[in-house]
Amino acid sequence: MLSDVGCVRGRNEDAVGCMIPREDDPFARAGALAVVADGMGGHAAGEVASQIALRTVLHEYYRSAPVPAAALTTAFVVADQAIRDRAAADPGCDGMGTTCSAVAIVDGLAYIAHIGDSRIYLLRQGAFRQLTQDDSLVGKMFRDGLLTAEEANRHPDRNVLLRALGAPDHAPSVSPEGFPLAHGDVLMLCTDGIFGQVDDATIKSLLMKLDPVDACRKLIELARMAGGLDNASVAICSLQRQPATGSESVRSTRETRPF
Repeated sequence: MLSDVGCVRGRNEDAVGCMIPREDDPFARAGALAVVADGMGGHAAGEVASQIALRTVLHEYYRSAPVPAAALTTAFVVADQAIRDRAAADPGCDGMGTTCSAVAIVDGLAYIAHIGDSRIYLLRQGAFRQLTQDDSLVGKMFRDGLLTAEEANRHPDRNVLLRALGAPDHAPSVSPEGFPLAHGDVLMLCTDGIFGQVDDATIKSLLMKLDPVDACRKLIELARMAGGLDNASVAICSLQRQPATGSESVRSTRETRPF
């Protein structure tokens, strides 16, 4: 995982984190969880919203129902309410919201929850595809056939969201059943500071050639080279090898040094 403020913004309103319980941890039955969020709102409020979403989803997923899809749904609902409560209590946070995309990996299955225009991708046997749909005005126009992919990528309203945590329409899209993962699969979660600055062909090439750590670094570097117009965050999970027995990771990352 890496997150970078970019070359233009004064603060980083993205948040990215993951949890991988040890095998002897009671939470191990709920698998691993990765989350990325891109906040928006008034002065510093986007940063607050994304951090609330990240912390709440990571916490609530593991204390909720043992069914992954139900646990993800509950986690997103609780995160939305936490954002609303903070906005109601703090005038400086009024109107804040955040995208949020999460992947839970449980017993070889991947479960996805998503709202907003951050994305989740899958690279499998050389095929690279987006697993989520953008909850944005331009995303809907593209799906309705009103815009081409090229027109959507450069549309001036591409950042207008239709759904987000903390917004009136805050119902996430959650996969009711997980899909099987295979050896060699690569999952990538990212904010629009990555996919808006680096094209799919380049992302695919990097994921095929580099390990997850180097791929994250290179994607941030390329986003900055393209102008770094937005905060950029990425999390990559590769199923090339099994994690070491007893390994544990509970991390969130917000910023890297400029390349």
